[in-house]
Amino acid sequence: MIIDKNTIKDEILNIKNGKIIQGLRMGIPEIDEHFRLKLGGSLDIYAGHAGVGKTTFCLYLMTLFAHKYDLKFVVWSSENTAGSVTQKIIEYKMGKPIDNATESEIEESIDWTYDHFKIIKVEELCTYKDVLEQILGVHKALPMAAAFIDPYNSLAKPKEDMKAYGAHELDYMIASEMRLFAEKHKITLMVSMHGVTESSRKVHPVTHPMAGYPMPLSYSQVEGGVKWANRCSSFNTVHRYFQSKESWNIMELHVLKVKEYSSGGRPTGLDDPIRLKMLPNNIGYEFGGMNLMHEQKTQKEVLF
Repeated sequence: MIIDKNTIKDEILNIKNGKIIQGLRMGIPEIDEHFRLKLGGSLDIYAGHAGVGKTTFCLYLMTLFAHKYDLKFVVWSSENTAGSVTQKIIEYKMGKPIDNATESEIEESIDWTYDHFKIIKVEELCTYKDVLEQILGVHKALPMAAAFIDPYNSLAKPKEDMKAYGAHELDYMIASEMRLFAEKHKITLMVSMHGVTESSRKVHPVTHPMAGYPMPLSYSQVEGGVKWANRCSSFNTVHRYFQSKESWNIMELHVLKVKEYSSGGRPTGLDDPIRLKMLPNNIGYEFGGMNLMHEQKTQKEVLF
């Protein structure tokens, strides 16, 4: 179908007149300049090495935006139980570990979590088709802002598709189908990805301050390679030098791709990511001394 001329005209004039819907902000200019949560059909990749905290960081992002904008999310996580996912969400929401919370605080946070998150119980090996079908079932019953698929590497590839397309073309097809699914159903897909084996051998050179430590993942180092960067709306790398005595509590967010600059966000510098400091007990993050969730200055006497 050929696009109508008036539709194109309206889109161009909306860009000219600044009427493009902007991605959601955290409220920190230094972060918002690069990172936005874009709703309505975005395909966003969150890549990272094993152990850096991809899942918990993405859960934090969802909790933060649910808290600030009253959004709803659906979570499909094959490597974490529903209980552990819920625990992280309520701890982020409360701003304290469950050991330090009262039963009433926990009950209130569980109620809030149930209202804002739907967690799919994963009981068997699933293909991407199975996961998208499960997400769509939730989305039709109760519209969701976004769905979190964690991780892509755990999804089985349909045997019939492998025979028909081969691994390379199948990854391309899955990426395209996920993007079309997001656009058609007006739901943002947040997809986490591990790196391939080779990526763990890529370490910083001796001239780098973090010499010898694994480098943040690039486009080509996720399963399926650069094709995901070609198909996605945004590509982000989550990185943490968790074996470093000095930097283990600093979470780095490298924004590698932003498809639509007009709706906000742009890539971070090559060695200048967004750096967030983990709060004690991993109950949130701060930026420049500001607790992002509860929007208050963190006490300076707290030591890591």
